[in-house]
Amino acid sequence: MPPYIQKKPSKNKRVKSASNVRRGRRNRQRGAELQRLLVNKCKELGLEAHNRDRGGAMHEKGDVEIQGEFYGCKRRKRIPTYLMPEKEEIGVVFRGERMPPMISLPLDRFLLMLKIVTEEE
Repeated sequence: MPPYIQKKPSKNKRVKSASNVRRGRRNRQRGAELQRLLVNKCKELGLEAHNRDRGGAMHEKGDVEIQGEFYGCKRRKRIPTYLMPEKEEIGVVFRGERMPPMISLPLDRFLLMLKIVTEEE
């Protein structure tokens, strides 16, 4: 850089303020609460479950391990209404373009089905 072009010192240095640091804390707590709830429900049914995402460690395979399989936990304030059962449905099957079909079920029903399947093995 030529000497006659001087770089001005930046005044916009990002400083972490206390409010910005706290901003994500409650969201992380809510996610951890969901993970603990899932593990506790599994243990009540006699399923083997472990929380693999403790302390924000971000396990590469998933948040919770149930019977050797990994599951992610997502907690949102609102979820799309089309994912929720209507009328007398017990679940909703949905699919995006070029994606495999998925199902939305109440957690208790899914865990009960998982328990029945694992007892038969």
